[in-house]
Amino acid sequence: CGRAGIVEHNGDVYPCDHFMYPEYKLGNIFDDKFNEMIDSNKQLAFGENKKTSLPKYCQTCEVRFACNGECLKQRFLLTPDGEPGLNYLCAGYKKYFHHIHRYMKVMVQLIENGLPAAEVMEVIKRPLIVKR
Repeated sequence: CGRAGIVEHNGDVYPCDHFMYPEYKLGNIFDDKFNEMIDSNKQLAFGENKKTSLPKYCQTCEVRFACNGECLKQRFLLTPDGEPGLNYLCAGYKKYFHHIHRYMKVMVQLIENGLPAAEVMEVIKRPLIVKR
């Protein structure tokens, strides 16, 4: 959600492949300059809406850094406190990001120590000894 436009077969440009409806049309590449459509107020507002429509539940979420509320098209559930706009994949994302957290931390340590991140599973099996 930002500077990525979608061009239809007839040249119509939309802000996203999930929002290819007349009300979201930015223009047409045969009539308008692509960079002007992508930098338009309409496109900027579309991208900003992803942040401004984020429910409070998501704003304080510990895995927000990874999903940012995800796609606007998929935000059709209510949060546990009844606020609209929760992504229907939220529970799965939370479970996934909590599961990989340990592995990602080890991969960061490997990279910081000049080692290949591909060794993550070996390190998980044995402690990493870091020479400083």
